[in-house]
Amino acid sequence: MSKIDILLVGGHDPTGGAGIVADVKTVEILGCNPLTVITSLIPQNNRRVYSKLDVPRDVIEDQLQAIFEDFQVSVVKTGVLTEDAIDILLDYQGKYNFKIVCDPVLRSTTGYNFIDEGTFEKYFELFKRSFLIMPNSQEYHVIKRSKHFQDLERGDTYILVTGIEDKLLYRGRIIRKFKGRKIDREVHGTGCVFASAVASFIGRGYNIIDAIEEGKRVVMASVLYATKTKYGYNVNPIYIDREKVLKNLYYAFHLMKDIDLPYLTEEDSISIGECLILPRDVEDVASLKVRGRVIEDVKFGAPNTLSKILTTVNCYHPKIRGGMILRYTRDMLKDLREQGFKPLPLNTEGGIEEGVKVLCENFKGIPDVLYFMDRIVVLGEDGADVVRKLRCYNSL
Repeated sequence: MSKIDILLVGGHDPTGGAGIVADVKTVEILGCNPLTVITSLIPQNNRRVYSKLDVPRDVIEDQLQAIFEDFQVSVVKTGVLTEDAIDILLDYQGKYNFKIVCDPVLRSTTGYNFIDEGTFEKYFELFKRSFLIMPNSQEYHVIKRSKHFQDLERGDTYILVTGIEDKLLYRGRIIRKFKGRKIDREVHGTGCVFASAVASFIGRGYNIIDAIEEGKRVVMASVLYATKTKYGYNVNPIYIDREKVLKNLYYAFHLMKDIDLPYLTEEDSISIGECLILPRDVEDVASLKVRGRVIEDVKFGAPNTLSKILTTVNCYHPKIRGGMILRYTRDMLKDLREQGFKPLPLNTEGGIEEGVKVLCENFKGIPDVLYFMDRIVVLGEDGADVVRKLRCYNSL
C-alpha cells in the first residue's frame, strides 16, 4: 500500500530545528511520504536568524511542476512563504484541489521578520483558500488587526490559535478548546511540527478535531524529548500511539524475566501500566496484567488504581507515563530508599486522584515511588523504564 503524499512548502533551516527538515521528520514518523518545495534559505539557530534568501519564482515553479507531474497530493502544509510562492501555490490549488494547512510564519522566536507588508497582504489570499490556518497567539493578534480579517472570518477557513490551550475558531466562533501542558523550555520548531502533524493526520483521513488532538500529542513529545543544542533545544518529532504503547508493555514484560516476582508482588501477579502523551482519562492508559509469568490481560481503558495515578501524575510531570504496582512491606520500602528511590506517602482519604494531585503540588521534584495502604507504586517514563529500575533493584 502506497503512503499518503504530504507536500511541505517553506523555508530551509540548516540546523533542522525548524522549517522543511522538521516538517519532513514529522511527516515521516506519521507514516506519510514527505514532498518538499523550498521557498527560502534561512540560516538560523537557537540564537538568531542570520539571513533570508528567497528562491526565484521560476525555481519554485519547477519544484511544484516536478511534484505534481508525478504525485497525487491531497494536503499541503505551508511555512515561510514569499509572494511568488503564494501566487504559484494558489494556481496549483485551482488545478489540483488540495487542502492547505497554513502555519503563518510571520516572525521568528528570536525576533526576525520573515515578511514585509506586501507579503502580509498576499497572505490573506492564501488564508481565504486554506482549510486551516494555525497562528500562535501573537500572530493571531497581528492577523486580527488587518482590514482583511472580517472577510476571512466570514469564509470557510478554520483558525486554530495555538498556545498552551489551543482554540479552534470557525466564522468567528470558538468551536473547540484543546488543553495542553506548560513545559518550561523554549524549543525551536514547535509550530512547524504541530502544523505538519495536523496536515499528516488530515491526509490520513482524520477529522479536524482528531487531527488537532493527535497533533498536540506529537508536538508535546517533540518538546519533552527535544534535542539539546549549545544555545537551546530543537524539536525532536515523536509519535507515541496506542500501538507503540502496547508494544512497549510487551517489551516491559520481556524485561521482567529476571525479576523475582513473588518477592515483589502478591500471588505472583503484577500489573504494569503506560499512558499516551497527554492522556485525557483512563481510556488513554493501557494495563498489562501478568500472572505466573503469563500475560493474563492487556488493554486500554481499565479503570484501575494505576490508571488513575498515571493520568493524574502526568498532568504535573508529562514525561511520567509508566507505572507498576508492588506489594507493600517495610523491608521493601527500606530497600528502595537505600537504592536511591524517594518513596512518598500518598493520602487517599479524598480519593486516589485527589491524593496524587495534592502530593504533586507540594512535592518539589518528580516522584518515582508512591506508597499507600498495602501498595507501592513505582513510576517511570514508560513501562520498560519502570521494569529496568526494578531489575536494578531486584539484582541487589
